[in-house]
Amino acid sequence: MKNRSASLKFATVILGSTLFLGACSNPFNSLADEINSWVNSDDSAEEEPTEEDAAEGQTSEDTAGTADTETSDEGQSEGTDSDSEETEVQPKDYSGLLGEGEETTLESGTHAVGNDIPAGRYVIAADTGIGNLFISDDSDRTILSTTLNGEEEAQDYGSGEVLAFLEEGQSIEINGLENVSFTPYETEEVSELFTGMWVVGEDFPAGVYEITAEDEGQFGTLETYTHPDSVKARFSLGDSEYGGMSSFVTSFEEGDIVILRNYPSITLTQRD
Repeated sequence: MKNRSASLKFATVILGSTLFLGACSNPFNSLADEINSWVNSDDSAEEEPTEEDAAEGQTSEDTAGTADTETSDEGQSEGTDSDSEETEVQPKDYSGLLGEGEETTLESGTHAVGNDIPAGRYVIAADTGIGNLFISDDSDRTILSTTLNGEEEAQDYGSGEVLAFLEEGQSIEINGLENVSFTPYETEEVSELFTGMWVVGEDFPAGVYEITAEDEGQFGTLETYTHPDSVKARFSLGDSEYGGMSSFVTSFEEGDIVILRNYPSITLTQRD
């Protein structure tokens, strides 16, 4: 209400000053004096706060500040608990896909797991040619990507076969290949891994292993995780000029998922 009165008073001063500009010898100085006079009189009209008013205002502000602090602390505590629950990563479980699947051939393009091919565990191979394979989840996050090589005379590039879990809702993108075969994989204990996804406790026992990567002409990686969002370890394989290793020792725990990427095969030798 005070701001509105001040605005009207200011407008009145401006209007009145404008009407008398022609009559003043120095209209601009008169206008400035008029405005200054109004501002000073308006400031002097403001009442000084009494000690009682100040005490009441301080009490009100202190009370409000205390309430805000209590609310903030409570919200922060709840938010912390919520964040802890959201960041907790549950291990990935592929046990329901072991031994599942159906012999299928897919052409170049994008295909849906559950519609174009049943969910399961597959060995994937190209009949001829060299191209790319991408497996993504329903959030468009890439689960596995690799180069498939179906050329017998060019086996030093890409992978001849890839082992993968295919879940309902995932998509498969095939580029540069006419036909790709999907063969259900029968799980058994192994000591050699080719490109793809493996499960500790299903494909080989948990323990400490020496890893041997004999093909130094290629470069790839070995990853270990319990969930795709939480990688536990990553090792570079192959040519030492690019940081690759031909042998090293590491440990695997029950339930770990092991992915061999863009490398033909490695050998596992368990330590006593």
